[in-house]
Amino acid sequence: MRKPGLSVCMIVKNEESNLAQCLDSVKDIAAEIIIVDTGSTDNSIKIAQNYKANIIHYQWDDDFSAARNISLEAAKQPYILIIDADERLMNPLVVDSIIRNADDKTGLWLVNVVSNAAKPDGTEESYTANLPRLFLNSERFKFEGIIHEQVTSSVIKAGFGIKPTNIVIKHSGYSISPDRLKQKFERNLKLINKALISENENTYLLYQKGRTLMSLNRLKESEDCFSTVLEKGMDRPDILPMALNWSASLALKMNDPALAEKRAKAALNIVPDQSYSWFILGEVYFMAQKFDDAYLSYGIMEKSLDKFPTARVDIFRTSPEMIAFKKGKCLLKLGKYLDAVKEFERGITINKKYIHNLVGLANVSLILKKFNQARNFLGKALEIEPANREILSFLEVVNRQSGLKISKSGKEMPQEGNVKKDKSLISLSMIVKNEEEMLPDCLESVKEIVDEMIIVDTGSTDKTIEIAKSYGANVIEMEWENDFSKARNESLKNCTGDWILYLDADERLGSESGDNIRYMLEHSSEETGAYICTIESEHLQVDGRYNLHRGGYPRLFRNYGYPVIKFSGKVHEQITPSINDVGGKFLTSDIVIEHLGYKVSREVMEAKVKRNYKLLMEHVKADPLNGYAWFQIGQTLAQMALFKEAEEAIKFALQSGNLSKSVYASAASTLSQMLGSKKQFSDALHWAEESLKTVPDQIYALNLRAFSLVYLGRFEEAETDFRQVLKKMDEKKGVPMTAYDVGLDKNIVNKGLEWAINKKVI
Repeated sequence: MRKPGLSVCMIVKNEESNLAQCLDSVKDIAAEIIIVDTGSTDNSIKIAQNYKANIIHYQWDDDFSAARNISLEAAKQPYILIIDADERLMNPLVVDSIIRNADDKTGLWLVNVVSNAAKPDGTEESYTANLPRLFLNSERFKFEGIIHEQVTSSVIKAGFGIKPTNIVIKHSGYSISPDRLKQKFERNLKLINKALISENENTYLLYQKGRTLMSLNRLKESEDCFSTVLEKGMDRPDILPMALNWSASLALKMNDPALAEKRAKAALNIVPDQSYSWFILGEVYFMAQKFDDAYLSYGIMEKSLDKFPTARVDIFRTSPEMIAFKKGKCLLKLGKYLDAVKEFERGITINKKYIHNLVGLANVSLILKKFNQARNFLGKALEIEPANREILSFLEVVNRQSGLKISKSGKEMPQEGNVKKDKSLISLSMIVKNEEEMLPDCLESVKEIVDEMIIVDTGSTDKTIEIAKSYGANVIEMEWENDFSKARNESLKNCTGDWILYLDADERLGSESGDNIRYMLEHSSEETGAYICTIESEHLQVDGRYNLHRGGYPRLFRNYGYPVIKFSGKVHEQITPSINDVGGKFLTSDIVIEHLGYKVSREVMEAKVKRNYKLLMEHVKADPLNGYAWFQIGQTLAQMALFKEAEEAIKFALQSGNLSKSVYASAASTLSQMLGSKKQFSDALHWAEESLKTVPDQIYALNLRAFSLVYLGRFEEAETDFRQVLKKMDEKKGVPMTAYDVGLDKNIVNKGLEWAINKKVI
């Protein structure tokens, strides 16, 4: 085994501000420190003497390798560590362990040199390069090249191996003023050009020239260098992925995203899952408005930082708060506002002074019409950057859209008319026509709970409008166009509440439901998008009696702002898809809405069903593959006693492939019920189980499965299911988990349980 012992070798000139920190980081493992000073006129030499360094005075001659090799000639220890004054060794014990346990075949170890670059927005980017900094002390090892000097070639020629390590050196050489950084790059460019005179085929030097020109913003010259390198092929294959990445980044700067994408993908073909390539692809896809792909690319870039191997390519890191912002922007463009908020808030948690995430939150607030919230976020951003013109312009947009007038002094001016500066909590949204009999009781049931009433009237000729206005409602008159969604959306456009409750005139909010609604909403989490309410309807039966049906529907939902939130479907209109699109969660509530619309004469009910059927058929003519419309047609045909046609329509809906989970589960349950009524119990069992696979935590399909099992003679399984149905009804008060289930009669469930226990169907 080789003897340990480390010589730390450096070249220095006027580094009094950095040198002590550097030497502090290596003093505990260095048997000797050798400093080649190339003409310091500050306190660098005095500082070096304090660390008992061997100081060699050398006349600088524009050749880094020559100066480096002077230090190597003076080194007496078996191992050499190269470090610069603007660097610090972060884990010296790792170096000590490596040289104590070195094998005879390895001559050089790659060190992770992390360079941080501060950006104007306060964030940092970093590059981790695997550089040859630790190697054997051998007369055969020499540095080559007057700049970007390398010792690797001589190590390979001598027959020794190279190993990566987890040694980390932090380099602060780019964290200097722009003027000094420019001088540094111009000096490097001068030396590279000098070296290329005699080494004009050296593509590694040409690659370094391309990077330097890019840093000096001489983009066309930089592209010429990179193009030549990529055409000729690298004489250093290990550098090729980095050349592709840097040239891809350059292509982005030159507004050529197609070339940037091509080069980044080529780099990934060589070294998969590397951070820089994925970051570039994220930028490319965002420019192309491929926001899903951009979000995915940024995410892979973020994850790759922890698992990427330590050799073969530089590791690019940008600040985590910037990645959070970029991911948030993608989600914002995709309309996933809740997820976007989470990313922006994550970025703020990381760095409160990075204003872009505050601006991102302001964007979300503006879209959702939360104007005061948007102003608040922009105000916080202006506290950090008071003179930022973009933020000031954005604030003007917010004020203009909110209807707020600002005087030249910056103070808020009085508003004209009844303009609300803040959103209210709950807006009541309705559409009506000739509802003078039903409307008063409906509005009485909510008048103490809602903050505003937005009622769209589609052509009333009775006292409906007069009654609505007497309750302070904002009445919007529009012509009926055989489209329930269009009318409902007209109401949504004018709702300013944070939450929207939608009712029909023949509905009433349950007397016990209003007590806790406001408290529930004021304490709801940001993730909550809607609350499922129980709709209780009494249906007139053939024998003249009424049967109570219950269904769960999202009647109370967060106001994300139209058209982010909107109804769809000409009839049996849905709000659920748009809530799903923004990632809102659905929660079950204790809110009960009494629906009187089915407690009418058979003639009135038949007219309503025929009207709905006509509208649904118009819908499928325009959109023949709309599964939800076909499901509703099936429901309507069943009400018309056209059971065969109803079954076919629902089967078509299930095969459409575009039903939401809840609607698919409801359609499957409906089909199960139809097949059970035809005594096709095996098929009924299949569709009940299909419904439960899709939405497991529901009651109605479980009840259907239990009855199918009992009729098939599988009594023990049926008994288990019936007991679960009764338990769930007690826990959830009978509220189904699917949006279109009907309620259950506990007496009928108990009768089924009795059959299962007695193993006999009566």
